[in-house]
Amino acid sequence: MGESLTVRDGKFLRPRVKREEKGAEKFLRIVKKTVQVSFQLLLLSFLLLFGHWVYVHLLGDSYFRVREVEVEGGRKIPKETLLSLTVMEGMPNLFSVRLKEVVKRLESHPWIEQVRVRKVFPDKILIQVDERKPMAIVQLDELYYVDTQGEIFSPVRDRDEYNYPYLTGLTRRALEKDPEEAKRLITKALEFLRIVGQEKLPPLGEISEIHMEEVFGIRCFTKAEGVEIRMGWEDFGEKLRRLSLIWSDLRKRGLCAASIDCSDLRRMVVRKVPSGD
Repeated sequence: MGESLTVRDGKFLRPRVKREEKGAEKFLRIVKKTVQVSFQLLLLSFLLLFGHWVYVHLLGDSYFRVREVEVEGGRKIPKETLLSLTVMEGMPNLFSVRLKEVVKRLESHPWIEQVRVRKVFPDKILIQVDERKPMAIVQLDELYYVDTQGEIFSPVRDRDEYNYPYLTGLTRRALEKDPEEAKRLITKALEFLRIVGQEKLPPLGEISEIHMEEVFGIRCFTKAEGVEIRMGWEDFGEKLRRLSLIWSDLRKRGLCAASIDCSDLRRMVVRKVPSGD
């Protein structure tokens, strides 16, 4: 019998013949895929072995041995101290130096705020140091430097040359009991110092001491005359401007003040030096 045709709407339709994949074609496709995967694995293994060979070769090459360690930004900290913290004895290969470990050791120094270390090929390590900037000295059981962020970071040494205002009124016990409140007191004292530096108004050209009291606020002493001035906790800028007017008026009258209470912005009280002193 011949192949039958079906007529539908005037069109001839042939029956669909399902093409079955031959076994040989399927086998060849699997072999081709296996060869491709094997080649990729072989190429990857070759690259890994070659990379390892290059790395080992570079580690043993004297051309990449560290011959110079350059330090930038260190003023307070001697270069010898920084070099000792890097713990790079002899002439290590530049590829073997672990920068994260070097940074961690350097940042353990109390005077270092931030440090950046990088390799400069073929034979140099560059260390860039940002030192903490002292703004005051706080008196606890001993004297400590306070940086611009209010962090107590290092004790004051006997040989240190310093000229910073003293922060008093805070004890080690109070610091350990309520560190957040202690930080608040120090932060307000530093805020006051910044405003004093910006305004530069007499009589607070230079301050020798800032005494911090949790309830009554800041009480400071001028460096030249030793005048006690109470500032409270707020409105430092406006109080300084009014204080300057009061001070100028006292000078015109030839009067000397023992203390000036500026705690209340609406009513400032001057206590004059008794006559005959």
